[in-house]
Amino acid sequence: MKNTDQILTLLSQHENYFSGQELAKRLNISRTAVWKAVKSLQEQGHMIESRPHQGYRYLDSNTLNSARIKYYLAPQIDLDLLLFDSLPSTNLKAKELSLTTNKRPLVVLADQQTAGYGRYRRQFISPKGTGIYLSLLLDNSRLDFDPGLLTTATAVALTRTLEQLFELSPQIKWVNDIIVSDKKVCGILTEGITDLETRSLNQVVVGCGINFLTDPKTFPSELQQRAGSLRSYVLQTELSRNRFIATFLNNFFSLYADYYTGSFMAEYKAHSNVIGHHVTITQGQKEFSAFVSDINTKGELVLQDGTCLASGEVTKIRPK
Repeated sequence: MKNTDQILTLLSQHENYFSGQELAKRLNISRTAVWKAVKSLQEQGHMIESRPHQGYRYLDSNTLNSARIKYYLAPQIDLDLLLFDSLPSTNLKAKELSLTTNKRPLVVLADQQTAGYGRYRRQFISPKGTGIYLSLLLDNSRLDFDPGLLTTATAVALTRTLEQLFELSPQIKWVNDIIVSDKKVCGILTEGITDLETRSLNQVVVGCGINFLTDPKTFPSELQQRAGSLRSYVLQTELSRNRFIATFLNNFFSLYADYYTGSFMAEYKAHSNVIGHHVTITQGQKEFSAFVSDINTKGELVLQDGTCLASGEVTKIRPK
């Protein structure tokens, strides 16, 4: 491991100062090598404070840092985390890594996506340095795996995170959009990986794209009416992407242990912005209007006539 990587890990996992002498002793390198490594990290965007007679201290910033994310994680969470400067798509990378990964959960993060996508392969704008582009690769041993429940559990994990970190009341547009101030700030995409020999679903990828610090003015004109960002809330709190990611992962894994029971559905329904509304629903080439009376314990949309929908997209919500 490079000196820069070792020093970044040490500084990221502590709140206090490390003297240059202590860092040099721990890594068996010279004080000059420590200084050069710190300078290199600062040039990469990491905020490292230097004080005479005290040493160096890591200040959290929006530069993604896997060691800092792990510092904020609950101690019982055991996972692998891979961070990339740029990827076509974190979901695609997670699926690629599924061929060689072990049974531990794997988190794939990118500072930028060049070909990010959501449901129905729609483009997800993923500019560098401002968003959170994250995919979870999870082992699956359940024969009764329900992708809808895993997606709804992920949505609840995100609403919990937003409520804990910001003073806002997020909503969920069935099934996978997080809404703040009537605009989408996050999308969720769950994809399965099938074992060709057994024809069983042995792994799952859950992708989240979050407009964290993205300036809404930079969105294409056709998206500005419906796409939003957490930017104003982030600037008020000076919250880092690292802290947000770790808080989301803490919430996700607290639900993931028994997500298949649907025990969180009351919380999901409380955030729903479609229950009690007339909506327009699209399923493939079919489009129709209906009144949503409920969402059941499987995460399915329950229409007034008793029909339950496990898939589809709500494209329009009419006021009550």
